[in-house]
Amino acid sequence: MHANEPSQFGAFAPTPAQKLLIGLANATWLGRGRVRWVMSSLIERIRPGPVDVERFGLKLRLHHYGTQYSEKKMLLKIAHYDREEIAHLLRNAGDAFHFADIGAHTGVYSYAVKSKCPAARIAAFEPNPSYYHRLAFNMRSNALADFHVIQAAVGARRGIGSFHFERDSMVGAGPAFEVEVVPLYDALLEKGFKRLDGMKIDIEGYEDRALFPYFEAAPAEFRPRTLVIEHGQKHHWERDCLALCASLGYQAVWRSELNTVLERST
Repeated sequence: MHANEPSQFGAFAPTPAQKLLIGLANATWLGRGRVRWVMSSLIERIRPGPVDVERFGLKLRLHHYGTQYSEKKMLLKIAHYDREEIAHLLRNAGDAFHFADIGAHTGVYSYAVKSKCPAARIAAFEPNPSYYHRLAFNMRSNALADFHVIQAAVGARRGIGSFHFERDSMVGAGPAFEVEVVPLYDALLEKGFKRLDGMKIDIEGYEDRALFPYFEAAPAEFRPRTLVIEHGQKHHWERDCLALCASLGYQAVWRSELNTVLERST
């Protein structure tokens, strides 16, 4: 959310023409692949800026334009967005689900959890200030309780790190800006977590720097039953996260080109 944007949800309600295109995209192939980008561009031409819509039963402001790939999917083909990963994550989720969303980005996993489990406790970590402010706006628009949006990267120790523009990641080179870095276990304790039931981690090749210190520090009750991890950037790992999880009793129950879903029996 930009400083000059209206702070009231509904200020960017879709026009009739935008609503028609959004509906067509979600109901047909027009919301898939490269065509999605064309549809987003058409919606942007009708009226520049974000769109205020309902997704997962929540009021969300989506900045779908330009290169915002994730928000295009949330606006134009929400039913296909990581649907297998989210289905596995929520399969055993009770109402008091405790969830950590590491690299929350546009928040699709957190919103899906909160929608199914209204009493869920969520810690969503997002160091990119643009995405952080969008998450915070959507949280406020829905008056979501126990939904903690934390503007920090997750790493081995507390401090300051470099977040690179090009890859939107802590791993990379070139132009960067400084962000706060926090250890996951410490941050969860600070937010009142007593356990962890589910976790999604997608931090563009930095997953090992977050997970190894976490599992070394966290007791058994903080080992989530279901863990969704992006492995698409594992060539940036210094240590193998999947081997670590296997050593802790996790088994892969689903895998795509980008993500692996892991589960523990107890």
